[in-house]
Amino acid sequence: MRKSDKKMENQIIQRLTDVCETMKPQLSGFIWLTHTVDYQRFPASLTVTLVFNEEVAESVLMEEFKQLIPLVQHALKPVIGKHLPAKQIEARREHRLH
Repeated sequence: MRKSDKKMENQIIQRLTDVCETMKPQLSGFIWLTHTVDYQRFPASLTVTLVFNEEVAESVLMEEFKQLIPLVQHALKPVIGKHLPAKQIEARREHRLH
């Protein structure tokens, strides 16, 4: 990873962490988020995955997902220079241990 890629990676992590930590207490099904990226094809390769509790109702998941998309886009815009296309933001369910 080039030095410039590492700097960008750190910025992405910080901005996504801010969204995650702000929204987790406000949403009932959202657990965490992660991302993948290939800097050889950046920003087209950037994918953000929003993870939801597998026990949350589908309607709640969809509503929260819709709320989170613009927040993720807004957070990443200063880093990537434009809004991340919604098709690069996905949702998945995960079992949550209590």
